[in-house]
Amino acid sequence: MINYKSKLLPVWIVVFAILFGCTNKPEGGNWSIQKKGNEINIRAGILEQKLVLSDDGFWASALLVADENMLKANSDEISFSMHKASPNQEPLGITYSSESGVEQSNAEENQTDALSVKKAKDGITTNVQWVDSMYMAGKTFADVFAFESHKISSPKQGVKRLVVTFISNKIAEDFSFEISYEIYEGHPVIRKWVEFRNQGSQWIKVSDLMLKQLDLGASFSQATLLTPAVRGVDPSMVAYRNEAATTGVISVSEIPSKTRHLSVDGSSGYNPGYFEWVLGPGETFESEPVFEYAFSGESYKTVSAASTALDRCVESGFASFLDEHIVMPVAENKSVAPVFCTWTNYNSNINDKNMREAADIASEIGFECFQLDAGWSETGYDGGWAVSTTNPRAKEFPDMKGLSEYIQSKNMKTGMWYSVFINEQETDIFASEPGLFSLPLIRRAGGLGLSFCYEKSRKKYADEIVYLNKTFRATYFKQDLSNICYGDIARGHESRTKKESYLRGLRGLLATQDEILRQSPETWLQLSHEIYWETPGPAADVAVLKHVDSYHASPNEYWGAGNRKTLVDNTWNFNVDSLKQQLRLGAFRAREIMYSHRGLPLERIEIFGAATTNYKGSLSSDVLDRQICSWLMGAPLSFSGDLTSLTTENKEQYQNRFALLKRLNQQYGIYSHFQYSGVPAPTDEEWHWWGKLNDEGCGAVVVLRGSSGADSRQINIPWVKADKTYQLKALFSGKDLGEFTGQQLFDGELNLSLPQFGQEIIEISLKRNTEK
Repeated sequence: MINYKSKLLPVWIVVFAILFGCTNKPEGGNWSIQKKGNEINIRAGILEQKLVLSDDGFWASALLVADENMLKANSDEISFSMHKASPNQEPLGITYSSESGVEQSNAEENQTDALSVKKAKDGITTNVQWVDSMYMAGKTFADVFAFESHKISSPKQGVKRLVVTFISNKIAEDFSFEISYEIYEGHPVIRKWVEFRNQGSQWIKVSDLMLKQLDLGASFSQATLLTPAVRGVDPSMVAYRNEAATTGVISVSEIPSKTRHLSVDGSSGYNPGYFEWVLGPGETFESEPVFEYAFSGESYKTVSAASTALDRCVESGFASFLDEHIVMPVAENKSVAPVFCTWTNYNSNINDKNMREAADIASEIGFECFQLDAGWSETGYDGGWAVSTTNPRAKEFPDMKGLSEYIQSKNMKTGMWYSVFINEQETDIFASEPGLFSLPLIRRAGGLGLSFCYEKSRKKYADEIVYLNKTFRATYFKQDLSNICYGDIARGHESRTKKESYLRGLRGLLATQDEILRQSPETWLQLSHEIYWETPGPAADVAVLKHVDSYHASPNEYWGAGNRKTLVDNTWNFNVDSLKQQLRLGAFRAREIMYSHRGLPLERIEIFGAATTNYKGSLSSDVLDRQICSWLMGAPLSFSGDLTSLTTENKEQYQNRFALLKRLNQQYGIYSHFQYSGVPAPTDEEWHWWGKLNDEGCGAVVVLRGSSGADSRQINIPWVKADKTYQLKALFSGKDLGEFTGQQLFDGELNLSLPQFGQEIIEISLKRNTEK
């Protein structure tokens, strides 16, 4: 065995790095904004930005972390394009017709939900052209805009704000914009946004808007994504760092979904292919914010991996900042984990009888929420399941109130699925008034895509979910299917161009969530990747978690569910070993997807879905435990499968494990914690583990072994308190692992044995009567 201890740094260095790896306050704890001459200095602890106002433009001359400049050259603070409408009038949308713009139908690819899409040829013409275009950046910016004023204020305790105003001296009269900067005492962060104001008579379009273009030096050119970049959608978090990850900034965008641009090259703003905004006389546009959060500290080797200042910052100070100032808080009494979703194996073939049967089993094994997926409501004329109404299917659900009461009598919350498609037969597409649907028409299974660029449509959507909450006492809502990504330029709706409709649609969708929670604060709102753009869609981002309780991440995968559209019966003919391997793969994919989102609060990310389907022993005891552990990287927000296929042993094991997780969460709050610094990243070959520990270092550590690796392993736990003594217990095996000091756990003196594809949950508690 390798002697890891001989390679460790001295104990005092290790402890110092752990305690101060994400330094927020340098000596003096300076949080200030000052202007001297043509320079503005913004200081937020170890993060400092120097801005220059000049006849040649407006730029950042330095971005310093712990007094080390990350920039190799001056960096533009803003850039954008302006265009005039010709003739000078409001752009008008298209009028109504029965012609489809988009036809959607269900599809499946590689065990994943997909969508077959046919688009009509784009022959849309508009009533205006855009002329006199000019791109503003660097010296071009100074040719068009002049600095007018600055204001420093404190909008609330612990927050300081700088507003810098610029006015146009060419192109458009009475056109101005303000750039706002905010700092938050106790956090090394600078947050920024811009507001454009059209106070003239000219119709103006703004495009190509970049809010940050960091010209990073070679020493800080390393990039680490803290949320995924998938399917052409940029990440919402990128860390720019030095090679050792000891110093740098985490760059974050609050711009939603596909409209976001955040690049590894240091630029941040709006995706030029999916953003523009029209400003009529008297109108304003305020951007979503972006921000940088600094980190600085030592990196060092542990017995199992490297612990970097970046990783420690993400799981500590940065996570606290998100919770305190950015994402929407979730009340503890709204907890829904673990959730059972009826989609897999039941598909849309649900009815009162089989849902009561499933609810009995779900309750018996300890689910907290039972979600009725697609198939419960009346739909379109062709019998598809894609359309949502507030009316249950009369034949299949003659007494939805009674079913919901039955679910709740089993100590579970009622969940319901809802989509963005409305019944086409109940809609007059030739009406003189603007319709509730997007144009060009978006059709799917007898439904039309609802527009979120129209106030009446948003009201209908919010009102209907509130109605379901009040009528059936449903408190969990999965919102689904794709519409916004195809655009909406219906006359009478708010968007004046197709590109503008993308951001308007996303903002409109998020506004409905705010309104639903205002009227029904007890509801748990979940948005799917499909409604947030397409199928399969974007990763979770910061913007969506500012408005909803959880996000259903992409893609939907069905590993190990067998014939995932039907319940297990004698027509099934699968290889049991193959299904078992797929179940393990599904568990690993869940850990991979969760880990790739590690910059976000993972208890809010829903990974679909641990398959509760057993075919001739495929869901063995070890595989079931692997599911429990894998979904515990965040919180067990999505299980789905054929509950009737479970054996008595399966049910008892689920019951035991869910009760265990419930106790751990009640005692230590394990769902809202995630630590991964200084230990191996997820693998299905060797060993890896992670922490679910609170501020006292108490909670759970989850350990998994893959297909290989040694039979026993040193498990270092670097997230406890060095001066505390802890009691450790292996909860699956029931073994008392003994007492350890925090330093011993840092050093990896805990040794654990596991078989291939084995796993364990270690409970860590303070030794009684040793607290200081």
